[in-house]
Amino acid sequence: MRGSLSVAARILVVLALAVAALPALAATEDDYRALNRSIVAGHVLPRLAAFARATAALRGTADLACAARAPADVTALRQAFVLAMDAWEAIQHVRFGPVEFFSRRSRIFFWPDPRNSVGRQLGALLENGSPQAITEQSIARESVAVQGFPALERLLYDEGLAARLTARTAAGADTACAVVRAIAANLATMARDIDAAWSQGDDAYARYLDQAGPEHVRFHHHREVTLELFKSLHTAVEFVADHKLVRPLGASIQAARPRLAEAWRSGRSLANIRTNLAAAQALYVGTGGGASVSSFVREIAGERELDELLTRAFAQTLATVEGIPGSLGAGVASAASRRPLDKLLRETRALKALLAQRLAPVLGVPVGFNALDGD
Repeated sequence: MRGSLSVAARILVVLALAVAALPALAATEDDYRALNRSIVAGHVLPRLAAFARATAALRGTADLACAARAPADVTALRQAFVLAMDAWEAIQHVRFGPVEFFSRRSRIFFWPDPRNSVGRQLGALLENGSPQAITEQSIARESVAVQGFPALERLLYDEGLAARLTARTAAGADTACAVVRAIAANLATMARDIDAAWSQGDDAYARYLDQAGPEHVRFHHHREVTLELFKSLHTAVEFVADHKLVRPLGASIQAARPRLAEAWRSGRSLANIRTNLAAAQALYVGTGGGASVSSFVREIAGERELDELLTRAFAQTLATVEGIPGSLGAGVASAASRRPLDKLLRETRALKALLAQRLAPVLGVPVGFNALDGD
């Protein structure tokens, strides 16, 4: 039953309650600053750079594919699309800073889309748009629903629309290709600008975060930056549990709605979830041996047992999703195939609770927030 916890999830909850609530060692501003620096340098900046590279490659491939109009080029374009979307899913959880500016996050990936805004707006653009007038600049002024990955996915994986990309004489073929190229270029520009805003120049956002203090415009303490990074960690798990799994699963087989899954047309729903959870694990354990949330919990706060619990919880949840065969859409359709998905849902919910109820107090950050407000 959906409402009952699996053995693994029950173990996580019991262990969480069993961990002694020892008073955390006093963390200094320097401790928080070192943690923030390490996460930004080892997690955020490399992933933003990877996203910029992947979307630049997508842009180039779109230009070539639309010039050649050959099936092999459309296949290459789909591969470039998948790589670029993977790069986005690996940094999607960092929802503050330059990605917020100019509505970039919604423009990059407008989802969930309960009103089918992508379908309606894209259909209108394909029907009424002129190939000569559709450019990167014009797309950037359109509805957010047609500017990013969901609209591009429809163009590449909807059979009727994808056929236009290989047939110059098909009705609307030139318009479809113009939209593909414009969206790819728009994504590449946004990714480049986000990457540059975080990492380049004296006013780089990474430097801005590092200057937290009483005179800072937004962050008066380094712990406030840590809160934003904690919210990124929490959001990575929360978005999987409360949107990417719940929406297609429904409350039962009869209520399942596989087409509410993220990226179902390209068959990337489960792959995206794997990428999200792997990113959350990486954010917690850290990279390159520098300060990490894990080392902060273990060494600064003195909560070794909690760190071990969270490390196991991340590993267990990721192992569960990696062991699920097939696609998410097919998996929601039968009792047998739903079991591992229900298990994953319970584990992600348990992990989300651990982060909010056990990790946040140890980090000294408030939990009275909802990072997904507005979605």
